Amino acid sequence: MKWNRNLPIGTRDKLFKEAASAYDMEHLVNRSFHARGYQRIETPVIEFDDVFSAINDVNLYRFFDKKGRLTVLRPDMTSPIGRVISTTGVTPPLKLSYSGKVFRANEELAGERNEMTQAGIEIIGFASIKAEIECITSAIAVLKQLGISDFQMEIGHAAIYQAVIQTLDLQGSDEENFRQVLQNKSLFGIRSFVESHPSEMDDFILALPRLFGSVDTIREARALTENGVILEALAQMETIIEVVDVPEHLSVDIGLVQELHYYTGAIFRGYADMSAVHFLSGGRYDSLFAEFGEDNWPAVGLALNLDEIVSLKRRTLKEDKPDAKTFIHYSLATTHLAEEILAKTPNSSLSFFDQLSESVAFAKKWQFSKIIDVSEHTVREIDPEKEVLT
Repeated sequence: MKWNRNLPIGTRDKLFKEAASAYDMEHLVNRSFHARGYQRIETPVIEFDDVFSAINDVNLYRFFDKKGRLTVLRPDMTSPIGRVISTTGVTPPLKLSYSGKVFRANEELAGERNEMTQAGIEIIGFASIKAEIECITSAIAVLKQLGISDFQMEIGHAAIYQAVIQTLDLQGSDEENFRQVLQNKSLFGIRSFVESHPSEMDDFILALPRLFGSVDTIREARALTENGVILEALAQMETIIEVVDVPEHLSVDIGLVQELHYYTGAIFRGYADMSAVHFLSGGRYDSLFAEFGEDNWPAVGLALNLDEIVSLKRRTLKEDKPDAKTFIHYSLATTHLAEEILAKTPNSSLSFFDQLSESVAFAKKWQFSKIIDVSEHTVREIDPEKEVLT
């Protein structure tokens, strides 16, 4: 029987330089969060299905364990952290950081990744708007450390969407239809929706697809509504933008709607010109912990899609000049001397070939700048491009 060598839809292998870049990036992000005072947390890749009952809008990888219990591959990191707090006795306030794989069973032709490496932070137990500001500030800081300068973060507020659906009493397919046209910023779709659901909010709803851009958008939105919940949400967005004070990286989207439904306050997403999808998201979720039978701890989270950021860097940065690499050829008798040379020679590696000609051929293929040939009597340097193979 031949093994199936194909990969499941939405997954991919990472080789060599890309794999090393992804590994280095994950560690850099984790160190950045640690330097800001976050404590690391790790949760299992497999959880029971009901841990994610608050995000049943996401397609999950479900399967049964040997006892017939329904389990899933985690689709996000926030819900498992909520489970940890509800079961371990750890008491907020907390500042937590994490990284790991998440899995979502997207449609086959959607072009989305079903396996992603995610890193982020969760600030739990702080009702102050300082928590939202910290998340956004942390995101900007880590992106700059990663060498990504051409990015934009959109600020929105989940309460705006909630105020509309509560005022219009939208449920089921009506709410889903409104959500879709809003996410697609469809002017025709919004007009059709308003015609079938007229209300005192018509002017505000009709404007939602175009209410994005600079901070002036907030003032435009404020002039279109008298709804107290929406006005408070707009005030919070304005405060966040004023305090963070990096207008070159911040913009406003009054109609922003997150994929996950548990958000309750300010929300945000990160984009770049060379990225087709957002690589950063987060926001306030003050009601999630009640799903685990806990008090409604206020909380704000930030998640980075590290795979998309790695791809973004590859597309936007000039190809780095290959680092000078050294290949050390040696015999069994000179193993200890070769180890000494390896320890004091940056970016070097040992050759496991017996014949020098094999080491030279390998060094040419993998672009080593020089070979150190360690014999029992001499140590000499060889330029692999000039060495004649025999």
